Amino acid sequence: MRTTELPAAEAIRPRTVVVGALLATGAAFIAFAALVSVYVQQRQQAAALGEEWFPSGTVELGPAGMMMMTLALSIVTVQWAVQAARAEDRPHGFIALGVTLMFGAAVINQFWFVYQDTAFAIDGGRAELLFYAVTGSFIAMLIAAMAMVTVTTIRSLLGPFGRDLAHAVQASALFWHMCVLCYFLVWYVVFITK
Repeated sequence: MRTTELPAAEAIRPRTVVVGALLATGAAFIAFAALVSVYVQQRQQAAALGEEWFPSGTVELGPAGMMMMTLALSIVTVQWAVQAARAEDRPHGFIALGVTLMFGAAVINQFWFVYQDTAFAIDGGRAELLFYAVTGSFIAMLIAAMAMVTVTTIRSLLGPFGRDLAHAVQASALFWHMCVLCYFLVWYVVFITK
């Protein structure tokens, strides 16, 4: 009996980057959800005592809605980057990652406008402190997501671009999507329901 030798199968790269990003994303989301729940609890206590949470007209809906639309567009661009990495399409991957970073910078700029517009003081009371705690935590997470996208972009500029890098782009996209979900919580809890 004669056997035919078959070539060895191609080694499958473990998806440790994606699994690590999922764990970090879950931990960050739980921490942020806990902070939002403290915000809601304190606001409910203030309402039960008949206290006004924010002075009327200080928190505008327009900039918050624009940030929501900007982040909704960033979901499309970050997924475009994932698709480009899987298809080994370097030019479109760079464009998608760059546009995603620009959307993140635009949201930070819009938050700066909100901070200037509201003119809250951190020591101005419970409501103002929690406003800065919730929105500041979101901005910190967004900066972390932008750092992940930046590192992924630099890696793709300096090294190979393709299916191996697609895992890193996927991990960045997972964290980015979590940030958008967290902003949805901020938008609804802080800006809509006030």
